[in-house]
Amino acid sequence: MDVTRQLCDLRRAISGCHVAALIDLSARMVLACDARSKAPQERMDGLADRAVSLLDAPGIGDTAPDYAIAMSEDNQEIFLRTPTDSSDGLCLVCGHQTDARAAADAGLQLLRGLT
Repeated sequence: MDVTRQLCDLRRAISGCHVAALIDLSARMVLACDARSKAPQERMDGLADRAVSLLDAPGIGDTAPDYAIAMSEDNQEIFLRTPTDSSDGLCLVCGHQTDARAAADAGLQLLRGLT
């Protein structure tokens, strides 16, 4: 199954998910994306930039975090780093009613399957 189809299946499986995007953190670039409606390129570029700034920032003990959640007035953005390849990440843009823990678990399962 191709990555775009896997992202589509993931987005549809997570209640309230609007966007599922695979991101190359080293290139600051969205590699593949599935969205409920077509998002402008500037929005995708913004997701990639936020993923890098959140996932490549030092955390406790100066290690970068494996996940981050950014909240806005309308959405929550869930950023995940691939456990085996620190240059790949996933962003899920979901409504506030979405269970972030369940969404993150589903996203990590997809990332593990890609490596």
